[in-house]
Amino acid sequence: MSKKNKILLFFGVSFLAIIFTPLFGYLYEKFFGPVYGGFFWVSSSSVFEGFIFSFLFFGSLLSWLFVAQKKKKYWLSYTLPFLTFMLLLGAFEELIIGTGLVAAGWLLAQGILLIRKKSQ
Repeated sequence: MSKKNKILLFFGVSFLAIIFTPLFGYLYEKFFGPVYGGFFWVSSSSVFEGFIFSFLFFGSLLSWLFVAQKKKKYWLSYTLPFLTFMLLLGAFEELIIGTGLVAAGWLLAQGILLIRKKSQ
């Protein structure tokens, strides 16, 4: 994968993560209640959680869709740092949700690739 494609993949994942952060944050807050406190750069930590969950989902999805070789390497580079961060913080509930979103992104990508393969 060329350097240009790596940069495009990273910015694509980041752009989609930023766009869908409110949705993932809203869903997190709806199912688990409001989160008070948080980090100094966000008004609510559900926004921070929403960004992480959105990045995990789209990192998993886009790395399987657009990477031709070494898919597992790119997939792990987008998902493993955040999942390890959650594990080290002891955020087991978020770790389970994040793992589920990674799996959902992977399954969606596999379905799209299967449909693409059958249509050719």
